Amino acid sequence: MSEDNNGKDRWGVVLLGHGSQRGTSKAECSCAWSQDGSPGWCQECPSTPDGLKQAANRLQGMLEIDQSQMVLSCLEFLEPFPHEAVKMLNERGYNQVVMAPFLLGNGKHATLEMNEIIEEVREQIPGIRLHLAGGLGLDTNLADLVVQRVRELEGSEEHAAVDQGSGPNGILLVKAGTKTEYDDCMWLEELGQLIEDRLGDNYAVSVAQSHYGDPTMDFAAAKLAETRGVSSIMCVPYIFFPGIILQRNVIGGLEEIKARYPHIVMSMTPPLGVDDKIMSITADRVRQVWNQVAP
Repeated sequence: MSEDNNGKDRWGVVLLGHGSQRGTSKAECSCAWSQDGSPGWCQECPSTPDGLKQAANRLQGMLEIDQSQMVLSCLEFLEPFPHEAVKMLNERGYNQVVMAPFLLGNGKHATLEMNEIIEEVREQIPGIRLHLAGGLGLDTNLADLVVQRVRELEGSEEHAAVDQGSGPNGILLVKAGTKTEYDDCMWLEELGQLIEDRLGDNYAVSVAQSHYGDPTMDFAAAKLAETRGVSSIMCVPYIFFPGIILQRNVIGGLEEIKARYPHIVMSMTPPLGVDDKIMSITADRVRQVWNQVAP
């Protein structure tokens, strides 16, 4: 959509990610869990800058909009920042702008910070009409993508070569940490249940945060090992791209869990990356704004 029916309003879209300059090394990706550092299941995950560019290109295609209507922006580390992105669209003649959060979860960045950004941009660019699209949130597409990552690793030669034991298969889903005051993670528990339902019998799913708040990785792993009696734990980083959180918190946390439960087989999938299952959610959120505002 570029114009509404009266031909006066022109629409632009800002895809708004968190931002990072890291993730260019396999040492900061799930590959680091593998002993040889280059497993057959490696997906050559993009760094955050490259991955976000891929996401913006896919979203543009799904929305069938011109390249001039789309600007990729980040909350930190990578320019343009939100007010600069909106200004760019305004200078191109777009007076209606949808800000589409590209964030996993309901933490501070996806809630409080988004509302603050909207108010700040409106003050800096009078006359612009800003609309905040819904975030990714809890969606069956995301559950399907996690199941896809699990099945991909299960189908790898490396996974098949290791005896996974006779107990249930444990799945440890780990999101980037958020302080509990901003996100109670109830949506994460619901997502975990959706994933377990899709995986079927002989699977147990437990969810965790990489750092900051509850539930912790230690707590979630204990639930799998001690309460549900799993013989293997496959960690799924609920993160878009490689980076310091994946390296330091997720892989580091799983190493500590491995030391605590040496009898349990441990493995790790690649992060979520850029996938049409994710981008279709964002595209739907933008279309919802268009349908609500445009006549």
